[in-house]
Amino acid sequence: MLVPGAQAADVVAKGDAELGVAMASEIVPVKGAQLLGPLPGELANTTVYAAAVERGTGSPDAAKALIQFLKGPSAVPALKAKGFEPE
Repeated sequence: MLVPGAQAADVVAKGDAELGVAMASEIVPVKGAQLLGPLPGELANTTVYAAAVERGTGSPDAAKALIQFLKGPSAVPALKAKGFEPE
């Protein structure tokens, strides 16, 4: 069965499929679905997220602090718990 988007983990959790392929962050929060790991080698696909502070924002220091936090070691446990693999 082929399902579009993030629904693969939901289909597995309901027992309608034995295996689903989706982004780890879409599998982890679904009760009844278990993340087994990344796809091997050339089948793997990594999404890289970028962050920037908009020129003219009303809170540039807060935005910069958030970006620094997300890049730092304090955010790693929370990111990993949600299925992300920070560098």
